[in-house]
Amino acid sequence: MDPLNTSGPTSGAAEAQKLDMILVTGVTGAGKSYFINQLAGREVVEEGRDLKHTKCRMIPLSVGASKCLLIDTPGFDDTHRSDSEILAEIAQLLAVQYKSGIKLKGIIYIHRISDIKYTGSAVNTFEIFRRLCGDEALGNVMLVTSHWNKVTRSEGSDRERQLRSDFWSYMLMRGSKLSRFHGDRDSARGLVSQILMNDPVVLALQREIIDQGLDLNKTEAGSYVGKGLGDRQDRYQSELRTIKGRLAEPQVSPQEKRQLEQDRDKAINHLAAQENQAQILGQNVQSQVAQKTKWKRNLFARTVAATIPVCLEIMASLIGFDGLFDFESWLGFDEY
Repeated sequence: MDPLNTSGPTSGAAEAQKLDMILVTGVTGAGKSYFINQLAGREVVEEGRDLKHTKCRMIPLSVGASKCLLIDTPGFDDTHRSDSEILAEIAQLLAVQYKSGIKLKGIIYIHRISDIKYTGSAVNTFEIFRRLCGDEALGNVMLVTSHWNKVTRSEGSDRERQLRSDFWSYMLMRGSKLSRFHGDRDSARGLVSQILMNDPVVLALQREIIDQGLDLNKTEAGSYVGKGLGDRQDRYQSELRTIKGRLAEPQVSPQEKRQLEQDRDKAINHLAAQENQAQILGQNVQSQVAQKTKWKRNLFARTVAATIPVCLEIMASLIGFDGLFDFESWLGFDEY
């Protein structure tokens, strides 16, 4: 994968220090990948709601004089991975970024203006996102509406007003920006350029897992995911008790018994999956990253100049991106 370079040759060592990161979030199908491809001017990530690629993706590119690393995150409504898995992966990337000193300039949350209602999956994704950021970081959040070509101007304006006054009012009152993505490269570049003007930000999740050393399930975002997990566990346990009670009744027909046994097995499998997700949430993110990358030994083993590419390689290894990109050359470290 080659980075987009829209600004000509870099200036070597000095340019290598200018690395900013932006997190791109939103529900599945909101247009995150399309936004990134428009920004790049070519297809650098696959698009489509039915993609099986549901891990975070790192997209290195240049915007003006800035080296920028976009992190394309899966929606928390993903059908292939649980909220626990996705949150843990995002937390690991953010932990490495925070420890390394790479500057997080902001978070872009993309929402389809064509959605008539704010669905349950959208509410869930947004609530996790808001808790991940924390109130102190909301000034670095850009709430972006997409799919304007699928609504009339009047429809879009009405829905935008509703978002402003209802669902997003809390964040807007605390400094978040509301913007439109019009579906072209100029619009994407304009939005990212605004984000890059921000001062760096530290998210609540980073303070919780790094500064306070909390396990993921003790963080605001993790506890929210855990509550949903607990509710589902209670529901499946109740279903399982009901099924076992019916199976114990002597008048159950052979056909009904077969169906009940299938339902019982499904409930047991669901409970096992919930337990696995609870274990993921119960882990310490710093320890997870250390085990996967041995970063405690080598994160700062090199010179300060080499720290950034080393940390990018660590981040890449967490999502299976390692070995696919030469970060040192991109950042200009090969020019020393």
